Amino acid sequence: MKKTFAIAAVLILAMAGASVFLIQNHDKESDTVVVKDMLGDSVEVKKNPRVACVSRNSYDPLVSFGLRDYIDGTYETTLENKWVYEMEPTASKLFVYDYSESPETYIERGVDLVLAPEHHNNMASNLREHGIATIVLWPYGNPTYEPYLYFIADLAKQLWPDVEGVAEKADAWKKDLSDTLDLISSTIKEKGLTSKTLYYARGEKNRLLSYTDIGGSFVDFAFTTLGVNYLSSKYEYNKPSTEQLLADDPKVIVLGSYQQHALEKELRTNSIWENVTAVKNDEIYRIPIGFSPMEYTSAFAPVFLCDMANKLYPEVFHFDIPAMIKDVCHRYYGYDATDEKVQYMIDGLGPDGKAMS
Repeated sequence: MKKTFAIAAVLILAMAGASVFLIQNHDKESDTVVVKDMLGDSVEVKKNPRVACVSRNSYDPLVSFGLRDYIDGTYETTLENKWVYEMEPTASKLFVYDYSESPETYIERGVDLVLAPEHHNNMASNLREHGIATIVLWPYGNPTYEPYLYFIADLAKQLWPDVEGVAEKADAWKKDLSDTLDLISSTIKEKGLTSKTLYYARGEKNRLLSYTDIGGSFVDFAFTTLGVNYLSSKYEYNKPSTEQLLADDPKVIVLGSYQQHALEKELRTNSIWENVTAVKNDEIYRIPIGFSPMEYTSAFAPVFLCDMANKLYPEVFHFDIPAMIKDVCHRYYGYDATDEKVQYMIDGLGPDGKAMS
């Protein structure tokens, strides 16, 4: 029998603006609503659905919007993050899904909606053929992620209109993120800050440095907003070779997710990287980890942006990252982080103060 865990939530501070994906049919007398997903497919969904968060960009935001009671399960790698259990003590109750889950499993568990990562092995179309409402939350936009920034917040408001507090949290998140983006981008433009060539390594799946998020991702959008030349945007695939990275010679390297400490050790101890400019000039930075890696589209996204602004332009930006983390933890997760726990997050460590790789 498949293991079950319960994952805790994460979700984004706040953002402003309207999503381009609006409800097509929202009759207050109806039990369903028709929405368009990120690939433009129209999907009819039962209101206030029981949902399976298979997309990595779904569980965290829904929890932070106050929807944990409507979540049946989440994708298995979400549980690699020990902060989930620290911040959400009931995490052991969620079902653990993978991309190859059979339609019968969702039906047996009474799932009304699946949030899928993409058309992975025709996942969405296969589930729809079996009568299971499936919305694609793709990790990439086309050509940019900007039109999709508020998709999950607007979706939560549309699908759970009767759940108290959801709309307020979703709108607060939209405003906070929007305000952060505006402040950083306007300051960079006003100061005429010069861009740097930057490579982001996504520390997951034991793929070392050759794993990134390419153009069209939220990470691409975020670093472009931060005024850098995002190196991975030119790659066709998200697994550049060592030879490619050496040839591109990034001036800054940013390490994210759960294996960031292993990646940093690789950079600093393996002689193959010693002539890379970022290594020679010690411009290697790690991204904090919260309920999910903070570079995900989550409640911590504004913290990620402000932390990177501090690191890339220390002479200009001086955001109070510990205070921001405490605020997000309290407002969105009901978790009151101690100074020690906050520092662990900033250092990319688990709640026990140890690396999670």
